[in-house]
Amino acid sequence: MKVQVIAFTEKGYRLSEELKSRWLYAEKEGQGLFKRSGRWNAGNDGAYDGKTEICLHAKTKALPDISDQRELGSMVASWFGVSVTDSGESVCNDENDRDKSKDQTGDKASVIIFIGSTGIAVRAIAPFLIHKSEDPAVLVIDEAGHFVISLLSGHIGGANEFTAFISELIKAQPVITTASDIEGAFSVDVFAKENGFIISDFGKAKEVAAKVLRGEKLRIYSDIGMENLVKRPGIVEAEMLSSKEIDRADIVISYRTKYLQYEEPVIRPFDAIGLRLAAKRVYVGIGARKGVSEEDVMKAYDNCLKSSGIDSSSVAALVSIDIKKNEQGILTFSYKREIPFITYTPEELSSVIGDFAASAFVQSVTGVSNVCERAAAYAASRNGREKVLVHKQIYGNVTLAVAVAM
Repeated sequence: MKVQVIAFTEKGYRLSEELKSRWLYAEKEGQGLFKRSGRWNAGNDGAYDGKTEICLHAKTKALPDISDQRELGSMVASWFGVSVTDSGESVCNDENDRDKSKDQTGDKASVIIFIGSTGIAVRAIAPFLIHKSEDPAVLVIDEAGHFVISLLSGHIGGANEFTAFISELIKAQPVITTASDIEGAFSVDVFAKENGFIISDFGKAKEVAAKVLRGEKLRIYSDIGMENLVKRPGIVEAEMLSSKEIDRADIVISYRTKYLQYEEPVIRPFDAIGLRLAAKRVYVGIGARKGVSEEDVMKAYDNCLKSSGIDSSSVAALVSIDIKKNEQGILTFSYKREIPFITYTPEELSSVIGDFAASAFVQSVTGVSNVCERAAAYAASRNGREKVLVHKQIYGNVTLAVAVAM
């Protein structure tokens, strides 16, 4: 995780040095933000691995030897992962351009901290803001270190958590203004972030937040068990619904595609009901012949998910046995689709209990009678109670199975 800190006075820069020292010491002592919050994710650019790179910058004549000579706009653009022209103008003119140019600079930050006035911070970041689902956490600290302000991306970007953490480090007063935090109420943004869910519609998320702040009870349908989720609403705040009542739901937690299969069965489009949270708890197990092509993997994967009605945004990882860890076709596919590829030993796969298709040939080659089903089930079991959704399917040179962590 990268943290970019900029100060505009000598006093502010000395504070940034103190902050960096205390932050890294806290991590060394096992008191970093990741250790304290367990399941926390580092902002909008992925899971936090507990390692923090803190980059300090100064823009002040009082420190000529270290003062950054770049334009402030160019610096901030690079921290947002945006390239700029020599004239200081952003290369990205819309959201699609922004997507294409993300992290071209290598300076993209999970957190940006301004030590100075909020006015400077607001003007500096304004040209590069896209959406709270993408923007980094932005904080402001006054140069005396009295206040730490959560300015942008308080929930999804983690600015509120950073604010609380940093305030404790430098003995400052945290300033957090998001309504759900002030009222101590359930926040769907935080709930989704902490549990790895993908918010499908931020307009509907606002409607849910408004309902909470009015003191009304939420109605929730979930494909997965709620008991192991964190930051979930309490009994007083929410009513759990069955699939037959899904039309009444304010929030639908599901790993399925836009259509939900009822028990009856009936089909309803998700956009006709409440806010959908894609549950990123699905694991796709893969077996393949040696030398399998990326194209074969892609076709098999897409066909499997489509035919089984599983939302691709709910896939947490592609999983297999360790002898496939260097299989180029699988590696290329996982890289292009940005899906983690995780492998396990034969002993690990053999440890999972279940009714799996067995192959003597696969046993002789890999040391385990089934790869795809066992890999999917084992991965899911490490993250909850496993349920196999799709048993072994054969697609030419590829076999696939799908399991979900309930």
